[in-house]
Amino acid sequence: MIENKLEQLRLITALGHATHGSAIYLTSKDGKNYLVSDHASSDFSFCEIRRMISISSCPSRPDFTSWIDTISVGGSIEYSGGGIYRSKQNDIPIRVFSTLLRPEMVFDLLDSVDIDGVSPMPVDAILNPDPILGVTTITISVDTSSEESELDELALIAYSACLVKEMSLSLKKHQSHVSSDNDENSIR
Repeated sequence: MIENKLEQLRLITALGHATHGSAIYLTSKDGKNYLVSDHASSDFSFCEIRRMISISSCPSRPDFTSWIDTISVGGSIEYSGGGIYRSKQNDIPIRVFSTLLRPEMVFDLLDSVDIDGVSPMPVDAILNPDPILGVTTITISVDTSSEESELDELALIAYSACLVKEMSLSLKKHQSHVSSDNDENSIR
């Protein structure tokens, strides 16, 4: 589970923005509910939330997510666990997830992922980068005749590859930071 509310909202907002008919529900710490969607009656549009997140991502700006207690999804998307969401596009079941990886990294990862024996049908993976949020949303589909469990497995393989890459990059960044701190200390 993502501990950082701003990061969690970045990922879910990008996913919602990329998935037609989706909605995000925000509950404030004082118990008020807010709807984020493309519907005219919503409290916030996806574009408004994306702008607020981008402003809040600047270190000199306050984190506007501090008032949020819970974040959940609805509308055309349903959380299926492990960071993966279910939906349909043109009556075809899809799985959707978001990652902090750049689209070219996701493309290379998915191109090299081993899915032999999982699906006899061609697998479609659509990448939807959101440069404002720094997030890439991936939509996985096969076709109408595929089994839901098969689609779940394909999405899990793709999402796992992205998570491993995110963790690897995070560790490299941390090690580089620790190494540069040690170098500074040894110079003195």
